Amino acid sequence: MKKAILLTVCVLTLILLAACGASQPSAPPEAPDPAVNVPDFTAESLPRLDGSTATIPLSEGIVKSLLGYDAAQAQAFVHHNTTHNAYVNLIDGRCDLIFVTPPSEEEYALMEEAGGGFAVEPVVKDAFVFLVNRNNPVDDIALSDLQKIYRGEITNWKELGGSDAPILPFQRPDNSGSQTLMYKLLVPKAEIMDAPTELRPSGMDDLVDAVSDYDEGLNSIGYSVFYYASGMYTDPDSKLISVDGVLPTAETIADGTYPLTDGYYAVYRAENDGDTPVGRLLSWLRSDAGQRTAAAEGYVPLSPLQP
Repeated sequence: MKKAILLTVCVLTLILLAACGASQPSAPPEAPDPAVNVPDFTAESLPRLDGSTATIPLSEGIVKSLLGYDAAQAQAFVHHNTTHNAYVNLIDGRCDLIFVTPPSEEEYALMEEAGGGFAVEPVVKDAFVFLVNRNNPVDDIALSDLQKIYRGEITNWKELGGSDAPILPFQRPDNSGSQTLMYKLLVPKAEIMDAPTELRPSGMDDLVDAVSDYDEGLNSIGYSVFYYASGMYTDPDSKLISVDGVLPTAETIADGTYPLTDGYYAVYRAENDGDTPVGRLLSWLRSDAGQRTAAAEGYVPLSPLQP
């Protein structure tokens, strides 16, 4: 039963991104600071949160820890509007802090048009993962072969040790979090094969459904983020595959052995760093206590937690 819940980037693109007012995603800190005090927030003083679907539980965990809410109260309090809409809401001033995958080129451009001055910092780890139908005999695909699939160079499962059948490679719409990860981690936008509308489901749940479908799913492949595909929305008729022999798990994401590891980021106006509500919340979230809160919600901490 279902549970609802470019590496070849041209010089001009590099110049554009470097010129953007938003900072590039920074490297995770070596270790969260266990000595950070718990900030004293009320429902009115807590920064207004938004984000992607896959970070709803992260925001709910923050609300439970910092406001003392129970699960039902936190669920009613937290409203995320999906990745791109969260970026737009932050830029337009309708929220203070968003938890999302890295900005797309368009989102960087929107931040620059708004005057820049946005910070992008990692808060937890996650990974870019691939799903196939559970009846597909292929359980592992080399990273280089995944790149060839999405460049249109490998088109039949028999080339990967599977059945003699065409590969149906699903994608996500531009500015969705997982599509941005595709361009960042696997195949740049300028190199990826075109996908018809019917192979670009709007929601991550729709992609899982498509790969799981009895009639059409057997020859399909799609992608998501680990947190969502392993816990928020799963289907017994789909399975995660390993990449270069490494299956995505909390352990392989934490130690970096899974090759497509990234994370979720806090994005906010840089002027709100330091001794401000946003700054205090993020200092706590990066601390041992905050990372424990994230881990309790099923996320992979940035660094090993203190004993």
